[in-house]
Amino acid sequence: MSLPFSPSQNKALVVTERVNSCVSVAAMLFVFLTYWFARGFDKPINRLIYYASFGNLGSNIAALISSAGPLSGTSSGLCQFQAFLVQMFLGVDCYWALFMAINVYLVFFKNYTVEQLKSLDILYLLLAYGLSLIPALVFIFISTAGRGRLYGDAIIWCWISVKWDFMRVVFLYAIVWVAFIAAFVIYGMAARVIYHNRDKLEGYLNPLNETPFGNVVTEIKITHDERPIIEDACPQGVTDITPDGQNYNIQIEADGAKPTDPAMWDVIRVREITKAAAQQAQDQEAWLYARIAFMFFLVLLITWIPTSVNRVYTLVKPNAKNFGLNYASSFVFPLQGFWNSVIYVISSQSACRRLFSEAFGQRRRTAHAVRKASITHGHDIYNSHGKQRLQSISSWGDEPPRDNVELDVRRSGKSEPDT
Repeated sequence: MSLPFSPSQNKALVVTERVNSCVSVAAMLFVFLTYWFARGFDKPINRLIYYASFGNLGSNIAALISSAGPLSGTSSGLCQFQAFLVQMFLGVDCYWALFMAINVYLVFFKNYTVEQLKSLDILYLLLAYGLSLIPALVFIFISTAGRGRLYGDAIIWCWISVKWDFMRVVFLYAIVWVAFIAAFVIYGMAARVIYHNRDKLEGYLNPLNETPFGNVVTEIKITHDERPIIEDACPQGVTDITPDGQNYNIQIEADGAKPTDPAMWDVIRVREITKAAAQQAQDQEAWLYARIAFMFFLVLLITWIPTSVNRVYTLVKPNAKNFGLNYASSFVFPLQGFWNSVIYVISSQSACRRLFSEAFGQRRRTAHAVRKASITHGHDIYNSHGKQRLQSISSWGDEPPRDNVELDVRRSGKSEPDT
């Protein structure tokens, strides 16, 4: 294999790939551990980031192999394995960005709940990794006499070889940008809804504000008046008797107006307020879901712009190699997992604070307990020996024996103060 750049440039590409991959792997380890074992991290949007992290891990393994794949020979198992990982996992995040956008559409325009979205996870998993697996697996067996093996040297690693360059566009870049355009259209539709509700969304665009809507507190006050029982006001012995033969008619009329007694409507009002509060909570969850999904989309867009520019440059000038564009690609690709982990942390700020508070708070409590136990133990020793010395001194009189004092001092482990 002949690398198109100088040794120092090649070393810069390799070191950058591997260092950034290590950063991403460490960040993804935090995602996996907290999602599995910690409380408060299993949010709907975090669930999709968690699923996408497996794809990031696969592409980071390929980046850690780096130039070792091409250097081992295009027909070697290492090169073919690295190329499979790149084709399999590099574009998976784009599928997840599209699926998140679809979820935003379902929540905003079809009134889906988070439980309904959860039922789509299996479908998304099958599509994201299944659609990537088919070409990645088939490409291993493609080889022609004119172009050679499809998987081969791709400058910074093994992937689709330069002679099959058009396959990169068809089976990765075209799919990626179709997913981006579809997601962009959906987010544009959601942006219109957000714009029309901008008065209610103060602080919504600040990603560090985990709860931009604040806490909605609804105070419900139910009152009733005790009405005294009216005794018979008529004097004893006086009877109100309708004269015989006189017709006695009672006419009762009612209209559609609400009763004037507000106490009768307290229960109905409580139900209306509860329903409105539940709907408001669901709407707020939809806003927050859309915000995190859009952040995921933006980070992915930033990741794919430099490498797409490099691909266009290669198609226009197939014999020219631009180190700057290749270095940008080697820099941004391994960091996909890191940026996804950053979004994961942003969407779980309260859970992260609780996690670190419990972890470091437990250490502080343990250290404090050890110090307190040590001090208490020291006081107990001092008090016990002090009592013994006082008892001895009280029995000595005016001339205490010096040898007893020295013996007692040695037992207590303390020296007598100079007088």
